[in-house]
Amino acid sequence: MGKKIDREVNPEKVASLKIIQPGEQPPCLQPGFGFCRGCFGWQNMLDAALRGDPVWKTTQIHCSETDLTVTFKK
Repeated sequence: MGKKIDREVNPEKVASLKIIQPGEQPPCLQPGFGFCRGCFGWQNMLDAALRGDPVWKTTQIHCSETDLTVTFKK
């Protein structure tokens, strides 16, 4: 059984996302889904960007299943 992780959402950080290509919610965000082939996991990419990782903070985060693409506003 998976471990439940509680995360606080900082509205300022969520508001800093810019949608480049609209799309549905990535399937990997569904409980128990796991990872898509060739993807680091949507939440993992967002978490890395929010921690300040220079690569993820400046790149476009894209879901190949739904075409949702976001970046962080500068």
